[in-house]
Amino acid sequence: MLVFGVLISGILACGIGPVSARSLPLPFIQLVEDASQFPIAPSEAAVIAKDSVPGSKVLNVKLLPSGVYAVTLKVGGSVTRVMVDATSGAVT
Repeated sequence: MLVFGVLISGILACGIGPVSARSLPLPFIQLVEDASQFPIAPSEAAVIAKDSVPGSKVLNVKLLPSGVYAVTLKVGGSVTRVMVDATSGAVT
C-alpha cells in the first residue's frame, strides 16, 4: 500500500492528477524571508513591477534574503525579472 501511495503522490506532483502547478494562483509567491517585516507586501511588489513594464503579466513573486522582491513578468513571448525593494518599493 505504501508503494501505491508514493506512486499516487508522484503522479499528483507531476501534474497528472488534479493538483498541478497550473492550478496555483498567479502570481505564485515564494517567501525566503518573512514578508511581514517589510512595509511593501508581495502583492504590492507585483503591482509595482507590473506598472514598470506595461502590458506585462505577473508570473512569480519571490522575496529574497536581501529584502528585495524578484518579480517575474511575461511580456508577449518573453520573460523578464524586475527587482522591487521590500522597504522602499523602488524598482532596481
